[in-house]
Amino acid sequence: MSTDALGFCLDLGRAHASLSLKLNEDLGAFHGLDYDDFTLLHLLLRGGSGAMPMAELAHTLGLPMSALIRKMVLLEKTGLAERTTGTDGDPRRHANIRSGGRKLMQAAITTVEAICVDAVKSLDPQRLPDLHAALRVLCDHDTPHA
Repeated sequence: MSTDALGFCLDLGRAHASLSLKLNEDLGAFHGLDYDDFTLLHLLLRGGSGAMPMAELAHTLGLPMSALIRKMVLLEKTGLAERTTGTDGDPRRHANIRSGGRKLMQAAITTVEAICVDAVKSLDPQRLPDLHAALRVLCDHDTPHA
């Protein structure tokens, strides 16, 4: 790995850690969520119907199924989400956001958007689409290189 690539990845990791700390702090204080739970619920909201196959959700979050199940159990206990069997003969297990989760996420999204706007305010707004595209490439890169 070149020094530039290593430096970039290390800086990216530090930026992620700093942003995650701020998001966890404010989401916890104002909404009783951590950033990982917010991300999970946000993925379910984006699914349109509020549901997503558990295997797909685990892959998208980068979690083993056992870790996702533990998260879902906690979200079920608080009434924010539930696990169900698919509809229309789909035998796969699905994660679903419940009405309480939808209501909580409306407020939580406002909080996260404000934090994200503040986090990127020093960046050139015209470069954000290119930076976002580059991050998407990194996110979609499933196989690590040695």
